[in-house]
Amino acid sequence: MEEKKQHSTAENILYLLRHVTKVDHTYLPALAATLAVKLALPIVATLLPTAAVAALTRGGSMEQYLTVILGLMALYALGTAISGYLTQVMGLKNMRFRIQTFVPIQFRKALTMDFCLLESPEGQKKAATADAALRSNDVGVEGMLRHLEPWLLNLIGMVLYGAAAVRLDWRILLVLLAMTGANYFIALWAWRFNMQTKPTADTFLQGQKYLRREGEQPANGKDIRLYHMEKWLMDAHNACVINRDKWRRQSFGRRALRSVSDSVFLVIRDALAYAMLVGSFLDGNIDAAGFTLTIGIISTFTNWLNEFVTTSDDWRYETLEVDDLRDFLEQKDVLNHGPGPDVSQVKRPPQVELRDVTFSYPGQERPVINHLSLTIHSGEKIALVGLNGAGKTTLVKLLSGLYKPDSGEILVDGMPTTDFNATEYLRLVGTLYQDVNILPFTIGENVSGREDYDRTWVWSCLEQAGLKEVVEAMPKGLDTSITQQLERDGVNLSGGQQQRLLFARTLHKNAPLLILDEPTAALDPLAEADLYQKYARTTEGKTSIFISHRLSSTQFCDRVVYMEHGCAAEVGTHRELLEQGGKYAELFQLQSSYYCDEKEVQHENT
Repeated sequence: MEEKKQHSTAENILYLLRHVTKVDHTYLPALAATLAVKLALPIVATLLPTAAVAALTRGGSMEQYLTVILGLMALYALGTAISGYLTQVMGLKNMRFRIQTFVPIQFRKALTMDFCLLESPEGQKKAATADAALRSNDVGVEGMLRHLEPWLLNLIGMVLYGAAAVRLDWRILLVLLAMTGANYFIALWAWRFNMQTKPTADTFLQGQKYLRREGEQPANGKDIRLYHMEKWLMDAHNACVINRDKWRRQSFGRRALRSVSDSVFLVIRDALAYAMLVGSFLDGNIDAAGFTLTIGIISTFTNWLNEFVTTSDDWRYETLEVDDLRDFLEQKDVLNHGPGPDVSQVKRPPQVELRDVTFSYPGQERPVINHLSLTIHSGEKIALVGLNGAGKTTLVKLLSGLYKPDSGEILVDGMPTTDFNATEYLRLVGTLYQDVNILPFTIGENVSGREDYDRTWVWSCLEQAGLKEVVEAMPKGLDTSITQQLERDGVNLSGGQQQRLLFARTLHKNAPLLILDEPTAALDPLAEADLYQKYARTTEGKTSIFISHRLSSTQFCDRVVYMEHGCAAEVGTHRELLEQGGKYAELFQLQSSYYCDEKEVQHENT
């Protein structure tokens, strides 16, 4: 895995602006209008009391002052209304950008990135932390954009009012600059703590989400209740919540010191400003209206300065989350996504050859596949068997093109799989895994993998998989939704029916290389035997690999490969391996004993 790149706040805000202006050409004009209105409001607010004091102390026509005051009040009311409207507009733009642009970008990345990256522990962690940058309005992507307007507003206002404050007394500006410096270093100290401890806090958040998600899964609900696991899960969940809350309080406590600093410097500022202005007033250098105007300028300048530091500090935290998102989105694929051999030229059925293939997962020293060499001839049916951990499922991932070997090579019709375009290569492989993952769409959509499909071909695949009659009995047929997550009239299929549905999906793809990984794990022996007969018929004309703990799959296969420690320990036909009397024969005899009737077992024990 590449080391995570740290981006500056400026780099991240420019990154987001490049994206937002591509999809919303009115974003920058709306931002400029918001800044103009919000800059004008404090000026009007400062002039209002000044005009009122001038009316009381400078004499002149009351009508003239009332006209000015009422005009300023009307202008302020109008500006406030426009400001509120523009704030709503910008808030909606920022929210739509997060939800309609970046959430799909992240989702598309998760769907299309190399599976080996997504499946790895590091990839899962990156995916979880990327979610945090998009989870709400006030953090990450939207948080940075929401703070852009106040940051620019405070910066411009600070420059304008700072120039006026310098003309009054340089000592006041010095105090304000000292306040800003103190705030900056306190904020930087708090941010460094946050940056150093955030990975640990993210782990607590990831654990909290995982435990809650698993606890809410109906599939886990039975075990939780039967084995009274509620307290155990709640304690583990609460421990993650408590630890993250402890980190959050430590982080917020450091940031709160800035408020203490502000209070101290504000007392100094006010004491100095009032002493100076009262002296100038008593000496006759300024009148009451000038006194009021000056106090308004100093107070507003302080607010600009304070808010500028606060917004800059908020950005520091939000940029960490945007960094997490960019780290996930900018992961570079490791498989070939450029030009490669034309998959349409691959023979049907193809020959597959493994030449001294070795593979280990990231962070593991011991290879899962260890110098494995094996040739699967065109149209041959191979059974891969062995104990757990022998490397069978990992071999499926390698043959499927989801991973590439650390060394050695896998060839299809003499061409290395790594030479193919990774997306195109997947057209050659139809895989049925033991894990059943049915999407909450219609039966037809689940089989075809799309909304628009050939209904005749889908019915044919369901028939070959032994599920046609079940679907025909449903009121909506192919249009029946699976589960009730999206449709109230959806159906829940049994484990065996789900396996058959996924087999129909595999047949629908009509790939020349068929890989079935524990395809009958959810079936009873009779249903398993029936489905294996269907496998035998429907896999004619394909190169097929069957992986199973149960050795019944070996009966209709041309050869059996018994795997052990990532190697092909024994290779031959079912009968040949039984005659050898090796580990395959031992495993077969052990499994066969479970199907003996009680009398045979008792007879053997006497």
